[in-house]
Amino acid sequence: MSAAVAVLVLSGCGVGSAPGAPVVGVAGRPTTPPAVAKSLDLAAASDPCAAVPRSIPLGLGVYGDGQPHEGGGQRYCVWADKVDWPRITVAFSSADPLAEAYRDAERPDPGGDGLRWKLFEPTAVDGQPALVRAQRTDGSRLCEVVVGTGGGGGIVVSAGASGPSDTGGQCRTAVSAANEVVSSLRA
Repeated sequence: MSAAVAVLVLSGCGVGSAPGAPVVGVAGRPTTPPAVAKSLDLAAASDPCAAVPRSIPLGLGVYGDGQPHEGGGQRYCVWADKVDWPRITVAFSSADPLAEAYRDAERPDPGGDGLRWKLFEPTAVDGQPALVRAQRTDGSRLCEVVVGTGGGGGIVVSAGASGPSDTGGQCRTAVSAANEVVSSLRA
């Protein structure tokens, strides 16, 4: 079978799958998100900085206030550390960021190095469907956790390195922060 035919056959995988089963793309990654079983109300996030538990930036050594922003269907808060690197960003979106992240699963890397998202791990955050993704397999520079909240809403937590020598666990930081944000919205 030619490569073109194989791609066509593989691109149809998942179309006839059982209801609720994720559609899997050519690279073997799911391209549709899991359903959100329990919706979260994002109304409390009208002030994105106030909706984020203070323990998150403090735990990262960021002592200043977060800077609120709005655009592209989302409200978000950015905390930068002492060298003005965006250390953590928490966004509340009405543009279904989890569905968008899954649709983006197989986007090619702009530099031609395979897929853009080298790390792509479906997971759950405090019972909500989520996705951990990064442009490096180790998540050492920037890592995002995208959480589905239902009704087309979602939360995106991005954790970035605090400088060029910070090669630590940005994904661990982002997942921990996402858990705290979701827990605070449930309270």
